[in-house]
Amino acid sequence: MIKDSLDFAEEHRDQALLRIQNYQQLAAKYYNKRTFSRSFAKGDLVLRKVFENTREVNAGKLGANGEGPYIITMIVKPGVYRLAAMDGTEILRSWNSINLKRFYY
Repeated sequence: MIKDSLDFAEEHRDQALLRIQNYQQLAAKYYNKRTFSRSFAKGDLVLRKVFENTREVNAGKLGANGEGPYIITMIVKPGVYRLAAMDGTEILRSWNSINLKRFYY
């Protein structure tokens, strides 16, 4: 009996692995169905997300959520952009599209 259960142990592990993989695929499909990617073109105006270190002091919950507007000067790769201020000064680092919002005027 112990030898039989040892023989089936590997099969049970394989079945459990398949169940885990199926669950992960379904979870990823569910998550990706509700997400969307933001894509911008060169020259678009965007607002940059305000972080804790750039947040206005004593602004509270009514403080600004975005800084800018900024101009997209270069597309580093899909979803990553280089920005410049409206006066043309370049921002030092590139920004992910998660931290950017389109600016409508």
